[in-house]
Amino acid sequence: MTSLVMAAEKFRDLSQAIDVPLLDATVAAFYGTGSKEERAAADRILQDLQSNPDMWLQVVHILQNTKNLNTKFFALQ
Repeated sequence: MTSLVMAAEKFRDLSQAIDVPLLDATVAAFYGTGSKEERAAADRILQDLQSNPDMWLQVVHILQNTKNLNTKFFALQ
C-alpha cells in the first residue's frame, strides 16, 4: 500500500514524464489479487489520472516505456 500512496503523490504533477514503473505497479495492483483496499486505492489513483486534462500528454511516453499490456490499455483509454 505504501507504493500506492507514493504513486498518488507522484502522479499529481504531470508536468514531468510519468513514472512508468510506478504506473505499472499501480495498474498491477488494480488488476491483481491484492486486498480490497489495495485495489480500491489503485482504482482511485487511476480514475484521478484519467480525469486529469494533462494525462493525454503522457500517452506516447507510457506506450514507449511499458511492456505491460494492461498499462498500455489504460494509457489508450
